[in-house]
Amino acid sequence: MSMDINDMKLIITGGGTGGHIYPGVAVARELAARGAEHNVVWVGARRGLESTIVPKEGIPYLSLKVTALKGMGFFYRIGSLVNLAKAVAHSVGIISREKPDAVLGVGGYASGPMGLAAIFMRRPLALAEQNASPGFTNRWLAKGASTVFTSWPGSETYFPEGKTVMAGNPVRSEFTDVAHEKTDSRFVALVIGGSQGAAPVNKAMMDAVEKLAPLAERIRIIHQTGEGDLEMVKEAAAKSGLDWETAAYFGDMAQKIAGADLVISRAGAGAVSEICLVGKAAVYIPFPQAADDHQTKNAMPAVHEQAAIMIKQSELTGEKLAEIIIELESDREKAETMGDRARALGRPRAAEMIVDKLLALVKEAA
Repeated sequence: MSMDINDMKLIITGGGTGGHIYPGVAVARELAARGAEHNVVWVGARRGLESTIVPKEGIPYLSLKVTALKGMGFFYRIGSLVNLAKAVAHSVGIISREKPDAVLGVGGYASGPMGLAAIFMRRPLALAEQNASPGFTNRWLAKGASTVFTSWPGSETYFPEGKTVMAGNPVRSEFTDVAHEKTDSRFVALVIGGSQGAAPVNKAMMDAVEKLAPLAERIRIIHQTGEGDLEMVKEAAAKSGLDWETAAYFGDMAQKIAGADLVISRAGAGAVSEICLVGKAAVYIPFPQAADDHQTKNAMPAVHEQAAIMIKQSELTGEKLAEIIIELESDREKAETMGDRARALGRPRAAEMIVDKLLALVKEAA
């Protein structure tokens, strides 16, 4: 059977966090760029973050009532199992109606029911794993999947032999297309805090002020604080004597990373992929409560290649952050070399490769 990209219909399923959602969005955008923007339907949780983000992308969105199983109490799990059974039945109905040629699970518990339904109905199931250490749902579904797209070396050891394709983590086009010219002659440190675990990073940055003060004319700090600490950090910035820009969230993060010399961030899969793709030196502070300590594992390839420095949260201090900023400000060639090494780890064609492989998978199954 002959099939091209305009004939292939795809269901993308999953979500829960931006780290799961945005790689799926990148794949949907790649399909749109090839003229197949009407070929995608997204299935996610009724109240998941994806229910807000995906429709804004113009992608048709269908919701399931499903809740997490892992890490919950006994009675909550019983209710979740009942919801799961109903969600699988609902997913079977969606597949019967939408008739996708393939299903792509991007992780998160919302992808479980649709993944099971795809296996049950013998539709090709592919999984995209963003983290170095895979999540519960993808490990669970992998035995029945046709292909697993991994993002980091070593992830293949968690999955059945012969099923993995090292594609990289799909990143939105604003990070692949961003202009790389840095216009500020000062050393710019970008601090990325967000909704999960921002407080320790924010506090350490505020504690670094005293040691950074002598460099006031040579450095600039751009600091995304998350909502909770914005006023506190803003007040500290006003008293610091430093050029210190603060905001709860920045809408132009790709440009902010491109304009920095150093990025200080948690080590979520999306953040590491974006920073590497833009090509910047980084300090990664893994979130210690992340499942299976996957943020530490996400950071390790960049640390191993001397593209980044990792600080455990238990060892994080303002003094340590200040020392790193001072060292790299005084040795900008080292910072640039770290950035070049990071860029070598980036995979700008990840979404393109995944779409190509999905099309090949569908042709093989036809």
